[in-house]
Amino acid sequence: MKIAFIGGRSIHNIGGIENYTLNLASHLVRLGHQCIVYCESNCNMEEDVNGIHVIHYLSFGGRFLCKILLSLRSTLNALFVQKNVEYFHYNAWPPSIWSWIPFIFGRKTLLEGHGLEWKRTKYSYIGRQVMHFMEWLTAITHRNILVVSNEQKEYFLKAYHKRSVSIPTAINLPLERTMDETILQKFNLSKNCYFLFLGRLVQDKNPDYLIKAFIQSGIKDWKLVIAGSNEHQKEYIVHLKEIASSNENIVFTGSVFGDEKETLLKYCAAFCIPSSIEGLAITLLEAMSYSKICIASDIASNREGLGCDGIWVRPENVEDLASALRNVFEKKEEFDILGLKSRQRVEKHFTWEKISIMYIDFLKSIS
Repeated sequence: MKIAFIGGRSIHNIGGIENYTLNLASHLVRLGHQCIVYCESNCNMEEDVNGIHVIHYLSFGGRFLCKILLSLRSTLNALFVQKNVEYFHYNAWPPSIWSWIPFIFGRKTLLEGHGLEWKRTKYSYIGRQVMHFMEWLTAITHRNILVVSNEQKEYFLKAYHKRSVSIPTAINLPLERTMDETILQKFNLSKNCYFLFLGRLVQDKNPDYLIKAFIQSGIKDWKLVIAGSNEHQKEYIVHLKEIASSNENIVFTGSVFGDEKETLLKYCAAFCIPSSIEGLAITLLEAMSYSKICIASDIASNREGLGCDGIWVRPENVEDLASALRNVFEKKEEFDILGLKSRQRVEKHFTWEKISIMYIDFLKSIS
């Protein structure tokens, strides 16, 4: 099969969608399929990565319009330049509005929803209304909808009477190897003596509640590491640092990737995901793969990932978070069994080897 993935930023600056696309395409290539990945980027270029043909297009037209315009350009390129592309895989709602073009040429198209985007606070009120409209429009016009969690599957059935298929996100299991500990030294972090938040710094992920909870917990001997950034809302970063300014044990690392991210995951005492909204967070699965205790907001997508093995807190609740942090600090050994169970759950349900087979079966089933 020859598959074009359209929608997403540069695979060299990986977020959730980019992580999903790169890993899925890499495994599909290993299974003998051809993949083209189109990227919103800071340049125009083409390259081969892991056997995938990657096409970068320079961003233009503003934050929202660029996704639509680049999707049109990518669709036409896949249809008339690359040729013989059988499947057009659109990531998220804005890029998918052009799926009718390959469809009328007899190609198979699918839309993948990575979350209920219109609920995300990173968008303005008007932006959220536009995203909600786009969701409605594409939900009623697409024949084949793929989602990354059962929560989204149930939502589309209830909201639009539209059936979809849930194929979760996944991860590559970490390899046993010597880690580069430079980032620990840089921020004066001791192994197994810090809580880790890892993700984009936006309101719906609630890093502010976590910071307040860590301060309220009164924990002195461990640190809280906030790893992430947000170039589009720098004022929110300033706000978070102002909240944290009274506590020298709260560390902001900025965005981390590759070895730095793996080192922080491997040596944290517990992973914190206090979000109000998630799809099925890859960072959560990565923490589980390292056998980490996970302090998680009690939302459906986190439950789908962790099963019964999380330390659950109510979303946007400082008291719950502070209590959970203190419990782990005081009784870490008692909670370590949860981390071991999480690792087993990832191995059973959330590896790319398993998910790529599910994806291929899905492609074969669509019309």
